[in-house]
Formats: sequence, structure tokens, C-alpha cells
Amino acid sequence: MKLSFLGEWDTLREGIEKLAPQLEIEISEDGIPVKVVKSSKALLEVRLENGEGLITYQKTIHFFRALGLFVEASRKKEAFRIIEQPYFETNGVMFDCSRNAVMKTETAQTFLRYMAIMGLNVLMMYTEDTYTIDDEPYFGYMRGRFSKEELRVIDDYACSLGIEVIPCIQTLAHLSTYLKWSHTSAIQDTEDVLLVENQKTYDFIEKMIVSASSPFRSRRIHIGMDEAHGLGRGRYLDLHEKKDRYTLMTQHLNQVERILNKYGLRPMIWSDMYFRVWSESDAYYDLNIEIPVEETKKVPENVQMVYWDYYNEDEAFYEEYINKHAAFGRPPVFAGGIWTWHGPTIHYEKTFNTTNPALTVCKRKGVQEVFATLWGDNGAESNFFFALLGMQLFAEHGFHRMVEKNQLKKRFEFCTGAHYEAFIAMGKLDVHPKANIHALIPDSPSKYLLWQDILLGLFDRNIEGHGFSRHFQNIKEQLQGYVHNSSQWGQLYSFMIKLCTVLSIKSELGLKISEFYHANRKEELKGIATKELNLLEEAVKELRLCHRKQWLTNNKPFGWEILDIRYGGLLTRIDTARDRLLSYIAGEIDSIAEVEEKKLFYNSYSPEVEKGVGKEIKYQRIVSTNPL
Repeated sequence: MKLSFLGEWDTLREGIEKLAPQLEIEISEDGIPVKVVKSSKALLEVRLENGEGLITYQKTIHFFRALGLFVEASRKKEAFRIIEQPYFETNGVMFDCSRNAVMKTETAQTFLRYMAIMGLNVLMMYTEDTYTIDDEPYFGYMRGRFSKEELRVIDDYACSLGIEVIPCIQTLAHLSTYLKWSHTSAIQDTEDVLLVENQKTYDFIEKMIVSASSPFRSRRIHIGMDEAHGLGRGRYLDLHEKKDRYTLMTQHLNQVERILNKYGLRPMIWSDMYFRVWSESDAYYDLNIEIPVEETKKVPENVQMVYWDYYNEDEAFYEEYINKHAAFGRPPVFAGGIWTWHGPTIHYEKTFNTTNPALTVCKRKGVQEVFATLWGDNGAESNFFFALLGMQLFAEHGFHRMVEKNQLKKRFEFCTGAHYEAFIAMGKLDVHPKANIHALIPDSPSKYLLWQDILLGLFDRNIEGHGFSRHFQNIKEQLQGYVHNSSQWGQLYSFMIKLCTVLSIKSELGLKISEFYHANRKEELKGIATKELNLLEEAVKELRLCHRKQWLTNNKPFGWEILDIRYGGLLTRIDTARDRLLSYIAGEIDSIAEVEEKKLFYNSYSPEVEKGVGKEIKYQRIVSTNPL
């Protein structure tokens, strides 16, 4: 499609040229004339009448969303008029680049293009120690840290598309990957938390702030401070009298804010620590929390509080918790979640069940800043591109009071070229009929069934009799039709098909071994050893190669070694299981002790008391009960 832009568009040219190949447009004098008008009103409008187009916008990001709407509507070759009102000042995405997967600059640029067409205008790269501090060589050492130049390139690219890049770091806890080095002992409270009331700590924090913020145009910075459970409970107690965590948090925040003021930076922090200390159970989502008014006034006025919640599914809960945050005298920033951290897949049921009520309430309560978090807990096994549908969901909430499925589907398929139904299917691996998907933390069978040991079978009791093999086979069959219809996203679909292949073979294999073993059915055991385990081994090898290709295409190589180790462990344990079975069948050993031992429900889970099939996302707890 050829377009000829008229009016106020010179400042947009660079961004248009970046998006042109993706939108399949060409800037040409003989194209459809499109007048571009910058307005003071918070709305965007696209129109085509009598062969002439109009795009009216307020913010740069509104123009690029409008451009996508114009191209999409023009394909029908008939007149149209579309008006949208933005409900949020900022609406964006935070990518976790600290749990092993540090995305390449080119990958960040690809996401920025999708964000622009969707209408998302904030990007955060969550970096605990994966950015560069010039005189701290061990900070991010062998972790794939971003160079300052890489971050500048990302910021320049984002700016041309109307997207603000906000540095997102930690200045209190979540620093174990750096604090493990012996030379950091002077600034350590615990293995994960910095030592407060310590000048060396604040000298180091100043270096972090300067290094993290200097590549970016934005004068805002997210300084973290969440989940500092060990605050004041480690080395601090050797040096000082015990203080309550609220006081320590506030004193520390004031000290850090003084550093930020020196550089003209405005901070935001995760809010949970200010809630937990007033909860009798040290919980964040405790409706009984009452924070004294005089205590809320101690938090510096310039600090934005980020209410993060990817768990609750009830509008009333979000309404009450936004009210509790507003008691600090400023509207909160809301951070929802697209569930990329549940294992090698994505959980779209939980994503939709939390995002829809959360953003509906944010609009009703006048919350002006929201973003979606894409965490990579426990090794970043998932692919962030699985989250594109969730990003589209956030984007559509930003321009519509209610989001309808057909509208979301249409926009997603235009903005990404992907198949809506395929992404929904990929998000259902953990949505087994017996799984509890409505718990704060939903069940995670795809994660634990991928990595659990075949002979030890720590989760076998949890899934017994539930037909998990058929469940994964069904999803595989749904996805197979999309591989051949999508060259762009075929690799994503192919990965999930290969994962389903592995899980359909492996999920109930331990149960079959136990059944045949205790019934002394050695021929069936031989069939497992000589056929099924061979099929599983080949399927795991294919899955690993597909996974590796995706990782190395999108991310820096650092961190992949952890998944290589996990796949390697799985393959060697398949080999050991084969050897143990064949040794038993041949009479070389009298029994298989791992199968003899009675299997228990994982972590005292009881189906008579609890719904679901259990949950665990930590690899270390899945593969063995022995120290790893």
C-alpha cells in the first residue's frame, strides 16, 4: 500500500520508515494522500473519505497506533472513520532481563515495533545486575549485561516511535547474583539485601543509578525495593540495634531519593514492603492491612508507588487495594502481569482472568499509568514472544472501556500477523480440567512434568488417573494446523508442539513403570525401556534444539547454559532409567529401589482438601529431594 503523508509528519518520518516493512506500506508521492494533524485533545482519529485520508493524534504513540488502524481499515477499500480515546497516560511493558535471558538489541527493537503499532508507550528492561558499571567488573559478569551503548541504541529506537524507556533496577534487595562475590561483603546485609545505614552502600547505589540512567532520555527511574524480606535481619543486627522494617525502608528510601535528586531523577518503587510490615502474616494482599496515616506521610512525595498484582481475579479486590495505595497521597502506578514465568509455556487463562478486572478498575478509578510485567523466574524457560497476545490485551484496554474478544482477535492478528486461536491454545498447557487455575498461584503441571525424574516421580500421585497424556496430545493436534500456515510464527508453534510431544510421552510414564513393575509385567517394562524411552529421548533432543535456536536468536548466549544443564540432566536420567529397567528385567538386580518406594503427594498436597494437581516452578525442587 502506497501512502503520501501531508501536513505535520516530518518528525514522524523516522518511525514510519521503521514500521513500513511490517505494515507493508511505502511512502510515495502517488500514494493515498493522508493528512496528519497534531491535536491538543487526548484522542486519535483515522478517516478515509473520497480517496483521501486523515490521521489526528495528540501523542506520538497515538499516531503510530492510528497508522496501524488506518492501514488495517484501508484493506477493505471503502470509506471509514475511527475515533479512539486513550484511557491511560502511559501503558507499557516490562521485560525481565535478570533471570538469565538478556534480550539482544535487535529483539528489543522488534518488540518496540509491535508496541508502537499496538499503542504501548513505555518500555522497562528489568535489570538487577545486567547493565554495566564501569569500575565494577563483577557487576553482571558472565551474565550478558547490557552495555551503555546497547541501551542508548534501544532508547534512540524507542524515541523515534514515541516510546519512553525507563530504567528499572534494584537498590535494596534482589541482588544475590552480585552480592555472591566476596568483595561485596562490606555492603551486604543478607545474601540478597544491601546493608542500609552504611555509606559504602550509598556510594555503590549512586554508581548504579548513574550507570543505569545515563543511557536514557527519561528522567524517571524504577528503583525496585520489593521483597526485601531480610532487611535489617542479617549483618545489620551485628552492627546496630534492631529496628522495624518500615522505619528502615523509609530511611533508606529518603537516602536514595537524595541521590536521585542530585541527578534530577524521579523514582518509582514496588509498594509491597510498605504493606507487608503492617500485615500480621507478612502478606502483600491482606485486606486487613491498615497503614497509619502518619506513617504514609513519611514516604517522600516525589516517589511513585507501583502496585503490582498478577494474582487476584476480583474487581472488588483491585478497587480496595487501589484505594489503600491512594492513602499515600498520590495515585499509584499499576503493574499487571502476562504469565511468562510459570515454566516453558505461558498461562493465558490466568493472564486474562487478572488483567481484565485489574485494568477495568484502573480505568474506573482514574489510574493513569499501567504496565505489564513479563517475568522470567527460575531460568527464563519461556519465550517472551509468547506474550504478544497479552501485550495486545493491555493495549486494547488502553483505548477501549471494555475489550471484546472479536475486537482483540482482529487487532492482534493485524498487529502481529499471528493466529489468535494458536496463541490461546499455547496458553492452555497448564489448563487441565483438574488443574486449579483460579488460585493466586495456579497449578504448573507443564513445568514439573517436563523436569521431574521418571523413576523418582515426585508428582506422580498428583496427576494419577487424570489423563495428562491425552491433554497434551489434544493441544498438539490443535497447533499442528498453524505451523504450515505461518512462516513468521511457525517456530513458536513448533516449539510448543515439540513440548507437547515430550509431555504426552513423559507425563504418565512413571505411573506406567510403577504399575507394570508392581504387577511383575516385565515384557511391558521391556517395551518402555526399548521403545518409549527411546522415543522420549529423541523428542527431548528435538525440543532442546528448537529451544536453543529460539534462545540464541532472541537473547544473548549467557544463561542458556542453565537450560543446557537441565536438558542434559533430563537426557542422562532417561538413560539411567533405561539401564535400571533393563538390569531388573535381565535379573542383574533384584529390585528398583526408586520404584519400590511408595510415592507421596508433592509437598503434602491432598486432593481431598485442595483443588487442583499441585504447583512448583523451582527446578531444584522438581528434580529431586536431594541437595542440588
